[in-house]
Amino acid sequence: MESQTIIKNLKINKNKNIGEVVVIVVEGLDEFKLLKHIFTKVLNYSYIAIRRKKVMKDIFLSSNSKSTVIIINTENSNINSVLKDKNYKDNLYNLLKVDFKRSLKNVPIYILWDRDFGSNDINDVKETLNVFGNALDNDYEMNRLLLLSYPCFESYELSNFDKQFWKTNIKTSRETKKLNKAKYPKLKDINKDTLLIAVLNMHKTFKNYEILKYDTANFKETNLKIFNLEEKIFKKNDYYNALSLISLMLIDLGIIEIKE
Repeated sequence: MESQTIIKNLKINKNKNIGEVVVIVVEGLDEFKLLKHIFTKVLNYSYIAIRRKKVMKDIFLSSNSKSTVIIINTENSNINSVLKDKNYKDNLYNLLKVDFKRSLKNVPIYILWDRDFGSNDINDVKETLNVFGNALDNDYEMNRLLLLSYPCFESYELSNFDKQFWKTNIKTSRETKKLNKAKYPKLKDINKDTLLIAVLNMHKTFKNYEILKYDTANFKETNLKIFNLEEKIFKKNDYYNALSLISLMLIDLGIIEIKE
């Protein structure tokens, strides 16, 4: 898709059948709330959430039996838990196969992660970005696409409500949470129209970074370019340019598409 694509040229395809999709998030509860709202309230998809440490399952069955999103959190916030932990990969496979009769074969997997300063080693993040560039095919590696939020996933929530949010500079996730509570509408106000505003904010940042076109099926180079630019900005100014790549998941799945 071209980064020049604006809201009036985009649409939400609410009739898009996405099959089964796996989304991996970090430990927090807020990520589950955000994704549940988008996939159940806005898109009316079936939803299964598995919170590993809490041994808790949250299941919402939609009338749309052809679209199911499975949300699973990692055991810790170290990004190596999705890169090098063989036990984690095996457990994920077995959990889906045994408990939910799901197979990971040909199932798109998205990893949503925060780039909060100091939360993970830079080299570990780069290695993960360089491996997981496609939700369905990464050569000999498991099918996964890593999508970062700078500094945290709340950047996505806020980008739904302000067309100029892409100009915002934020240092930490704590600052983002405070901004969310003080200034912006609530999670429940996210709808199909605000999802397109989030895409607009992402595209404006891309253009600012001279990324005029991108391919979600081969996102490694673009992902690394964004990461290096954000790290350079932080090193110089002690803040990130607020940005979330969660919209790319909806674009890659065909939920957000260009109008014909």
